[in-house]
Amino acid sequence: MLRSVFVYSNRDKDQDGEKRRYVEDFLKSQGVEVQSLSEETPKPYQADLAIVLGGDGTMIRLAHLLLGTGIPIIGINLGRLGYMAEIEWNKVEECLQKAIRGDFTVEERLMLEARIGNDPKTYFAVNDFAIHRDLSDGILAIRCEINGHFLADFQADGIIIASPCGSTAYNFSAGGPILNPVSDNLILTPLCAHGLLDRSIVLRGDDHLDFYIGSFSKADQAAFIGDGGRVIPIPADTWIHVYKSRYSFPLAKVSDMSFFEIVQKKMRP
Repeated sequence: MLRSVFVYSNRDKDQDGEKRRYVEDFLKSQGVEVQSLSEETPKPYQADLAIVLGGDGTMIRLAHLLLGTGIPIIGINLGRLGYMAEIEWNKVEECLQKAIRGDFTVEERLMLEARIGNDPKTYFAVNDFAIHRDLSDGILAIRCEINGHFLADFQADGIIIASPCGSTAYNFSAGGPILNPVSDNLILTPLCAHGLLDRSIVLRGDDHLDFYIGSFSKADQAAFIGDGGRVIPIPADTWIHVYKSRYSFPLAKVSDMSFFEIVQKKMRP
């Protein structure tokens, strides 16, 4: 039985806050304590569940905000294509009733971590990291090592390192494989690579990936991006280290629909 929940919404998809107020009022009517959550909410965060109104992008933003808390996150889909935000608005009360009763499962989905050079700062991603050339430059030279062993020198527009959860995102758009989101794997997908190794590679979850960014022909930097967010400039002669995170993304689910049923539903014309 839920006692306390966070509610977090995408203001672009619920501009007047009507749907958020509806959800909050419904939860309160069922005896659940409702806490609003935003980037300004003081820590520590404590709740039995976090409810997101938005799409998968909003789910990812909340996963970053609640990183390491272990609070399960469930999504009410207000977007177009939601693989993680499973509750459709026309079934919101039915699904919230199930959640309130505690009738939900939690999938601990693999996340990614990365470090750049000797900088101690750690970056996190739910879906993917991407290393990309400057658009004004030519092909990017990327040396890749796995667990300290040489794999390849890629000549490409860039490389995507995706989690299983992110296999249906940028990785899939770039021709990469779809994996079950609870599998323990990493996906390496080159972008427009020149050479024989121009297809995705599926790796073990505990593999450690190291990428060396070589010189540039015209530009003076490449770009490193996590979950499609802020762009980090990468100078030449830089190592980027990517590996499975110490944290996971706790996705709550009230539906018994399998992942591949969801894939078929979302991709059906």
